[in-house]
Amino acid sequence: MMITLTPERVSATTNERVSAVRVRILRDPSFGILALLVVVCAVMAFTEPAFATAGNLTNIINAMITVSFLAIGMTVVLIAGGLDLSVGSVMALSAGVAASCLNNGMPLAVALLAALGVGAGIGLVNGLLITRLGIPDFIATLAMLGLAGGVLLYWTAGVPILGYMTDAYYYIGGLRQILGPITVPMLLVLAVSVAVSLVLRRTTYGVRFYAVGSSPSGAQNAGIRVDRTKIAAYVISGLMAAIAGIHIAGRTTTVPPLIGNGYEISAIAAAVIGGASLFGGKGRVVGALVGALTLTLTRNIINLTGVESSWQTVVTGLVLILAVLANQAWSGIARSIGAPRN
Repeated sequence: MMITLTPERVSATTNERVSAVRVRILRDPSFGILALLVVVCAVMAFTEPAFATAGNLTNIINAMITVSFLAIGMTVVLIAGGLDLSVGSVMALSAGVAASCLNNGMPLAVALLAALGVGAGIGLVNGLLITRLGIPDFIATLAMLGLAGGVLLYWTAGVPILGYMTDAYYYIGGLRQILGPITVPMLLVLAVSVAVSLVLRRTTYGVRFYAVGSSPSGAQNAGIRVDRTKIAAYVISGLMAAIAGIHIAGRTTTVPPLIGNGYEISAIAAAVIGGASLFGGKGRVVGALVGALTLTLTRNIINLTGVESSWQTVVTGLVLILAVLANQAWSGIARSIGAPRN
């Protein structure tokens, strides 16, 4: 039977779609952070001439990409009710493995697979320690932070790894563009973000992470294999850390043993700023990207305004608090006008 679309029906359908988009925007707390970033960027563009230059914006994007990979993996772990403190050391060790493989004459594909294998392997060990041995997430991944960082430090004797860059690796690090300002890491972070987001939001497998993080006992009663789901979350986090390591090794053209120091805090902060809950069951990939952008912009502004390095950590902490408050304020506005909670 053919359905005739009258002008009134078309208008009603359009209004329903507009209303659905409005509700979707209001119930996503990352839009509150984005609104704050727009204001900050507008102020900086008028007050600091060096901020809106092409070179500075490129630096912001390149620095954001490394944190984005880590934040995506951290968001998956947080959704599943865990916490991964080892991502900075895993990133550094993976970068060291890729660089050393190239220095020993191995093909680029082998070097990259070896780095990815290290990241996934450490993620698997983290998951097994937590689920099979019952070691708390915080303790297991804190121990792995020390182990992975110590292995790289012992292996390199504290000497940075140099001389591994090839023509192809300049593209992987984003130091050479493939089309206009577009680089390989930009496309890769976009592809990874879309893929992980689709799995989390559109598949039954992805819903299991939210179920396990919200209520492990309830998920188990529903037939979900809780341990396997948590292990998978840590493997994904390890893989994301390895990809971040491959990228940062190409971006910096050297791998100092302490290259990953502090990145685990950045990953957690970016995920939380983007709306992920430390209590599990909540978080989105787009929020992780917004959080990574927030941290990167903050550090860039600190450098441009000449704030002493000793104050950078203090300012970053204050921004984290402001970002979370903006997140809460946005949620309050959404509730006040009747938008359903996520």
